[in-house]
Amino acid sequence: MEFEKVVSKARESFKSRSIIGKNPAPRFESYHAPFSICSEKVRCVLLIKNVDFAAYDVVLRSQENYRPEYVALRALGMGREDRELVGGHAWTGSTSSQEMGFDPLALPTLVDNLKKRVIVDSMQIMEYVDQEIPNPPLYPETCKEMVEKHMELVDRTPHAGLLYGGDPDNDTRPGFVKAFANGLCERQCKTLKFWLNNKTLPEELRHLYEAKLKKFQSVNHTLTNDQHLLRSSIRGTKDILAELNKDLMKSGGPWICGNHFTMADIAWHVSLLRFLTFGCAYLWEDFPQVQSYLSQVLSHPVLKSATYTWPGYIPSPHLTSLLYQEAGMILSERNRLMVVMMSFLEGGVFMGLPELVKYAGRGSVGMLLAVMIGIMVWATG
Repeated sequence: MEFEKVVSKARESFKSRSIIGKNPAPRFESYHAPFSICSEKVRCVLLIKNVDFAAYDVVLRSQENYRPEYVALRALGMGREDRELVGGHAWTGSTSSQEMGFDPLALPTLVDNLKKRVIVDSMQIMEYVDQEIPNPPLYPETCKEMVEKHMELVDRTPHAGLLYGGDPDNDTRPGFVKAFANGLCERQCKTLKFWLNNKTLPEELRHLYEAKLKKFQSVNHTLTNDQHLLRSSIRGTKDILAELNKDLMKSGGPWICGNHFTMADIAWHVSLLRFLTFGCAYLWEDFPQVQSYLSQVLSHPVLKSATYTWPGYIPSPHLTSLLYQEAGMILSERNRLMVVMMSFLEGGVFMGLPELVKYAGRGSVGMLLAVMIGIMVWATG
């Protein structure tokens, strides 16, 4: 059957596979990245539902999600052939498929081996898992409209715009993230052109790569010529946070639907965490309800295991105190150390050395590790 053939090839194309749970042959397979907004949402749902699944960690840095075997898997779950693809709209900084069209090379993708289905959009995956595994219910009938409202709000929040361009007037992204994002779009376009010029690319997948290329050409045009759009996206984010603040005030907390923990809280955990990771706490300075909610939702034991304590999550100086409070000294210290390492990796010596000095200034342990890092840098450079 086509399903078994396509899924088997996708599996073989990724080296990083782990089983979450006790079942060595689980029903579900999740193709995701440690630091991907949409991937994090799906992982959160799977863990909240206490579902066993095979986790395939896709390396975004080397653009493993551009491999034809993975794109063929996405194509299998795309549905109708006339489904609107990315590349036909001006880029807004959002990853919403409703606004921007279906992205055939994006993450995550869920495989249901029982029903022989491939589900390809994060919101659809979340709803699908909730329907297939009904307990605990994440769309309670008593507040379903409110949950759907906030799922849509988070979906159209311009998280991708923040990654690629930051806030033009207050760019608080970690230095190594800025360095990584600088030229990222050009590197992605280069890889897409490589595959489009590769004779091994199946002809039936070509239009999917062309759509993705058009999308990134639009992203590059915006980043180069339209800083106004990035400023507008930040204003739009504040409007969305104001709506969250208003609804939290109405609900009385601790969750968006009062005492009911729902899918909306999962979505907001991931969204607010991304803003915090990039140092954007200033966005909710005027929203006291959001501030209180942030502490509640980020401390959720299951959600944090799917996001900022999941192996491979991006380090950030803005996460150090959160990690110390919620995960302990070891993960907090590892985060600080990884900030130094990533600064050397993405920004070279000129970015890495200042971070190394800051790290060394935090005590004897930091000094010892800083010396070790310095020796490694000297030996490899």
